[in-house]
Amino acid sequence: MKIITIVLLLSSLSINNKLEGIWKSTDSNTVKYLNFKSDGKLLEIKSKETNSYDFSTKENFIQLELKNGGIMEQSFYIEGDTLILQSFVDGKQIINKFVKEKLAL
Repeated sequence: MKIITIVLLLSSLSINNKLEGIWKSTDSNTVKYLNFKSDGKLLEIKSKETNSYDFSTKENFIQLELKNGGIMEQSFYIEGDTLILQSFVDGKQIINKFVKEKLAL
């Protein structure tokens, strides 16, 4: 039983490690960045506003805690350096793509 718990913990840490960092939206109509931090915080940066959320991951789902106390869940997967988020709004599939930003120091 302890081995199963350790494996699940390590797999969730691996998913979070892949998400960590800054992701830039591929949508040319809106400039938007997502910054996933190792402490479970997500910064959503838009052209005129920044929102902060607590997040957690389970398998290939991201769960966000909204300001009003609600929860939003999106499925995600990573292909190369691209993060793909998928959700459904009013029965319509919404897909957002983000490219991993590399920071030069």
